[in-house]
Amino acid sequence: MRKGFLSGGLSTPRQSKRDNKITEIKANPKAEEEKLKLKEVQEKMNEASDFLDKNSNEWLNESLLNNIQSNQKILGKLNNPQFMAAFSEFQTNPQEAAKKIWK
Repeated sequence: MRKGFLSGGLSTPRQSKRDNKITEIKANPKAEEEKLKLKEVQEKMNEASDFLDKNSNEWLNESLLNNIQSNQKILGKLNNPQFMAAFSEFQTNPQEAAKKIWK
């Protein structure tokens, strides 16, 4: 009587004839960051930046400074050394600066 596959098992282990190469796939962090950027939003942000740069003499004036000085909440933040350190850090490392401000 022959042995069935449940009772007898394999008499010799089978060898794979294929070359068992494992391909490792890694995430691309730049691709992850890029997929979060929307082309239309980036274009509008560039347009707004250009507009603000070209028309800075219209909005960057004494009236703006007077409004800032009269707002106690803003003035309090500008007098806070920790806030100002984080504020200046926004130019180099925005993520860490945000963590410092929102503590």
